[in-house]
Amino acid sequence: MIKNKRIDSFFKSDKREATREDENRINSTLPDILKHDTNVPIVQSEEPLLKVQKIIGEEFHINSLERDPGKRLQIWEYPMSQRDEIRIVYLKWGPYQMQLENYPYSKEKHPRRFQSSWFKMFPSWLEYSPTNDGAYCLACYLFSSKPYGRFGSYVFTKQGFRSWRKVNAGKRCTFLNHIGDSPCSPHNSAMKACEDLLNQSMLINNIINIQSSEQVCKNRLRLKTSIDTIR
Repeated sequence: MIKNKRIDSFFKSDKREATREDENRINSTLPDILKHDTNVPIVQSEEPLLKVQKIIGEEFHINSLERDPGKRLQIWEYPMSQRDEIRIVYLKWGPYQMQLENYPYSKEKHPRRFQSSWFKMFPSWLEYSPTNDGAYCLACYLFSSKPYGRFGSYVFTKQGFRSWRKVNAGKRCTFLNHIGDSPCSPHNSAMKACEDLLNQSMLINNIINIQSSEQVCKNRLRLKTSIDTIR
């Protein structure tokens, strides 16, 4: 004789199958480290994860460029597509030559300090950073490449030169040695690259101005022709 059964007993097997299907579906979407681990709670984020944007893809602004050579980013840290534009900005600014009444003394046995008169001796490239009391080369900085193999050196582009006793040393002057005797020295090559870049920029600007003037004349001629036709 068949015992009386409650009506919900006929649906229990379907419930168990649905539960197993749900568990399998949830388990398949979890990372491997969480699969089959019933002790790890499943937390659903209320907000979707946001992708981190790379700063390298952002356009720079002139106001964001640091003038102090001891604080600025290295040129190779900028996106390659922006470097020439940044170089032109720095070249138009010129070397950062901070004039101070009293420069700090070095911590050597015979203390010395930076001299503002050196700016007049090397006006086109010598820079000074009050942040770390160091001398830098603008040209070598603008065309330096990691790890500073082609133009300039680590001292004049990143670290900063501070051995002031080696400046007023005749032929052994560090600044003169940095320039070099050869026209193809790293420093002179960097200076030539700066000159070429500025000339190229001026040429492009002149071409744009000429084209703009020609376009204005053509527009005026078209307008005059149109007016004459209407009359």
